[in-house]
This record gives sequence, C-alpha cells and structure tokens, in this order.
Amino acid sequence: MFPVFRLVRPLLLTATLAAGGCVAMQYQQDPLEQSIINQQPAQALAILEKENRKGRDQALYHLNKGVLLRMSGDFGASNIELEAAKQISQKLEALSLREQAAAVSVNDAMRSYLPPPFERAMLYCLKMLNYLEMQDFDGARVEALQLDVFLNQHYEEQEPAFPRYLSGLVFEANRELSDALIAYRKTYEAYRAAQLPVPLQLQADLLRLSDAQGLGDEHRRYREQFELERWPTQAELNQKGEFVAVVLSGLVPRKHETSIIAQDPRSGQLHRISIPFYEVRQAQVENVRLVGLNNSSRGETFARIDQQAYASLDQAMPGIIARAVARVAVKNKLSDNMAEQNPLLGAITNIAGFVTEQADTRGWNTLPQRILISRLALAPGVYDIGVALDNDAGRTIASETLKQVPLRATEKRFYSRHWPASHVSSRKRSNVQTNFSTTIHYQHRLD
Repeated sequence: MFPVFRLVRPLLLTATLAAGGCVAMQYQQDPLEQSIINQQPAQALAILEKENRKGRDQALYHLNKGVLLRMSGDFGASNIELEAAKQISQKLEALSLREQAAAVSVNDAMRSYLPPPFERAMLYCLKMLNYLEMQDFDGARVEALQLDVFLNQHYEEQEPAFPRYLSGLVFEANRELSDALIAYRKTYEAYRAAQLPVPLQLQADLLRLSDAQGLGDEHRRYREQFELERWPTQAELNQKGEFVAVVLSGLVPRKHETSIIAQDPRSGQLHRISIPFYEVRQAQVENVRLVGLNNSSRGETFARIDQQAYASLDQAMPGIIARAVARVAVKNKLSDNMAEQNPLLGAITNIAGFVTEQADTRGWNTLPQRILISRLALAPGVYDIGVALDNDAGRTIASETLKQVPLRATEKRFYSRHWPASHVSSRKRSNVQTNFSTTIHYQHRLD
C-alpha cells in the first residue's frame, strides 16, 4: 500500500496547498464587511441577498439581515428577520442525528448553524433596541421577559451583563421600578462573577432604586461598596426626561481556521485536524458623549462582545477537538477498508478525507465588538442633543446633532448608532487550542 501513496503524494501535497490557500483567503476583506464598515448597509444588503447563503446558514442569513436593516433605520423589518432567526434557533436546539453524524464523519460546518448562547442573547437585545427606538415599550418588555427565560435556561453562571442591564432600562421605561432593580441586581452580579469593573451608571442606578424602593439595608451595602459621592434620586429623575444613547462599536472578531497535519509512518496516509480560532480586532470608537443645553454625559462600556466570543469558543473547544479527532479515526478506518479492496481507491479516499476536513468558522459577524451607553437627564422641553463618538485618545472621530428632541417628565427616548469601523490587530487562539496545538501527536491506533 505504501508505494501507491508515494504515487499519489503530489495530489496530497496539492490538497495541502489548497487548504493553506483557503486559510489565507479568509484574511482578505469580505465585501459585505467592507460595505458595513463604510456605513453602506443598503449595499451590504444587496451583497447578502446575492450570496443567497441560506440552507444550513439560514439563521445567520436572518441575523445578518436583521442588523443591516436596523442600520438602515428599518427597525420593524429588522425585528421580523431577527424573530425568524430566533424561531430557527429554537428548532435547531434539538439537533438531528443526521446532522450530528455529518459533523463526525465530514466536518462541523455540515451542521445547520445554531447560534451560541451569547449570540442568541444579543438577538433579544437587538429586538429590544428596535422596539425602544420605535417607542414601543410593550414590545420591548415582551422581549425582556423572553430573554429572562432564555438566560435562566442557558446560563448557570457568569451570564452576560448587558442583556440584564438593557432589560432594566426597558422596565424603567415601563415604570416598573421593582423589576428594573431586579434586572440591575443581576447585572451587578454578572459583572462581579466575571471580575469586571462595575459601570458608574449601574452603581448610580442601584443606589437610586434601592433607596426609592425603601430597601435600607441593601442601599447601605451599595453605599459601602461603591465610591460614588452623589447620584440622582428617583424623585429628581421623576422631574426630568432622559435621553439614552446606545452605540454599537466595531465588529465582533471573525473565526479563522488552523490545521495540524500529520502523516502515519506505517501507511503513508496524511491526515489533517482543523479547528477554529479568533482574530483580535480593535474598534475605533471607545466612548460616547451626549450634550444637551448646559448638560453633558460621558458614556461607559457595558459589553465586550469580543470577550464573550473568545470565552464561548474556549468552552466549545473540547467538543470541537473531540469531534475532529473522531473524524480522523473514521476517515482513517474508511481509507484502510478501501485500500484493502484497491490501493488506489484507498489513496483517493484518503485525499477526500483530507480535503473535506474543515473547521467551522461561521459566526454572526455583523455583531458589534463592544456596546457603549450614555444617559442624559434633562428638564422637560425640546432640545438639540449632540452625540459625539470618541476614540481611545479622547479625540472625537464622529458627531451629529439630533434636532428638536422632545422630552417630557419621566419619559425616556432611545437612540442607537452602529459605528462598525475596526481593524484586525492580531490573531487569538483559544487557551484549549493552544495547549492542543503543542501536544497533539497523530497515532495510527486512533482507529
């Protein structure tokens, strides 16, 4: 059998080069992504429709279309697409045996795309933001209640903080202050569990609402834990309207593929194990400022979606590696069986198994890298409100003025803006992948 593999070695090397070429191509700028960065959502929509990548990527299609429609200002149509993605995801949670078998025998990308929990949580958040932009607080409340069920079902610990905080804003907009406080408590717990700094705005919210709800002990604990010297009371806030800006900055990092190639010294067969890794991106916008009349408010980062993506891949990596190793065993056994009948057929089978080994690099790539929030409380009236987007050096790189924004006492008005400009700064491997890459050794006895 070994001499035959020498004859087909050029084909195997060609396949190796082709695989490497695919990896390199993934680093080139995607036309759809470039249109998004250039703030051309209509052009990006046209590219998305032209690609017509549905089938196993149906959920991704609706997710990306939902983002592009909201970037275009069509919040109602965006919610229709996001709801379609939600329904597909719910159906896919019980994966079919056929799809699982395809993942083990061919590659993970043969399965229908089921968004990981952090992406699905963001699906609810974007729907809430759409409803808030349309001043449909009841619709946003329904999504917040559904999100609560989803988070309770899919996160036993360290749930993402931003979805809880946005839910709190929704409950406040509906004048449900008790529910808002519960959501803010859970936000605080999420930041602490993740060992992340607690935004000053959240600290003020907890102090304000615990005091307003007459929870003296809880309020005292917050005063001991936080260093805020002053915060608006609920009575003060009731006399004002509030403008809330949510900026979705940068683009979430993309997955790429890395492969480990090993040769069985006994048979001459080449095998490849392919797994995904994330690039590292740097967003342009690091903060948002609001200016209205003589008042101003500097925002804070409330979510790092890129960090959630890295953590999600780290958590999934043991299963990804297990399936990849299992595929090597399955394909190796198949090649050996074919070689017993015909050495050339065995070689061809080995080439086919080598070429079809691919990592699943799909992801909801139109998500932001980070989410910034700024809240500005103003006396009832009509205002021109300035929105400034700053980089990490504090320099304003974009700004706009929203004309004649009406605010009534106790009313909240929501505004969201996508600023997707970002660049790839390096490559990031998951911790599990790094260990795997340095220790894995192919052994023929895998079968």
